[in-house]
Amino acid sequence: MPLVIDRSLRLPDSQYFPVAEEKTGIALHHTVGGTAQSTFFHWLNQSELIGTAYLIARDGTVHEIFAPQSWAWQFGLPWPPQMKTSFEKRHIGIEIASEGGLIEKNGQLYSFDRITPKTRFDRNQAFDFGSDYRGYRYFARYTAAQLDALVQLVDDLCTRFNIPRSVPSDPIAFYDKKLLKFNGIIGHAMVRRDKCDPAPDLQLWQRLRQDCGLAQIDINTRPEPARSADTIDFDKLFQENMLELDKMNVAAGSMVKGLIMELQREGRNTYIRLYNAQAGGHRVSYEKVRGSQDLIFRIARALGFARVTNTLLEVRHA
Repeated sequence: MPLVIDRSLRLPDSQYFPVAEEKTGIALHHTVGGTAQSTFFHWLNQSELIGTAYLIARDGTVHEIFAPQSWAWQFGLPWPPQMKTSFEKRHIGIEIASEGGLIEKNGQLYSFDRITPKTRFDRNQAFDFGSDYRGYRYFARYTAAQLDALVQLVDDLCTRFNIPRSVPSDPIAFYDKKLLKFNGIIGHAMVRRDKCDPAPDLQLWQRLRQDCGLAQIDINTRPEPARSADTIDFDKLFQENMLELDKMNVAAGSMVKGLIMELQREGRNTYIRLYNAQAGGHRVSYEKVRGSQDLIFRIARALGFARVTNTLLEVRHA
């Protein structure tokens, strides 16, 4: 069946960079949202130019949000400006509509890091990774129609843009800047330690390798050059924070995680280190590592934290 592109959802030129760039890679994401339409309208209402060229709905419809020669911010990388901009420009982004990572409580699964009747998720539609992956064990499963569309789209883009049919040998590993000059197909989680998209379903990558003829490439895993003393070790900071979040009440930990992600969004560059988390509770101490203390206060209050000081975060009890 030939690939059909739907162009009914289009961002205006003001919401992306309508300049043709050379493309040498394709990046896969999932939305952590509702429908494809809801994600599109979320992008449409953002002041930042965020989005991907393609958005695959649950029924397999492939929406072209803007021409694939153009670009918008899709990675949110904490890299030097010139480095991250060149990386963004050369990748065609594909988002799969999905709830993404799921949390579990009392045998039930919930989406969007919220435990409410509205976010309860059907286990029959979930994928069990079998162990923790970036803070989640369970993930919303992509539909068969989405996977069929994804394979067709990746194959078509590789042909149209002469993108190398290559993929890192371990598709769920974190490579960071080791992929700076890699040309081929990557996942968002390969360059962001705090991301888990696309879901770590090895069958997805096997399908792409087989149906699109992708060659597995061993990425050089030599240690990166030593960082200067005033540079943040993002990998270590992420792991430390995850250990503290795991000690907390599940919903409270998810809320603190949401705060951390908001602080690190493009242009904010504010980082905190958690410590002394209350076991099973709603409080955790922190220190500002970099960025704006005022921003921490404003975002925590906007998210509904019960209390925020220079050293303490407290989440309201449900």
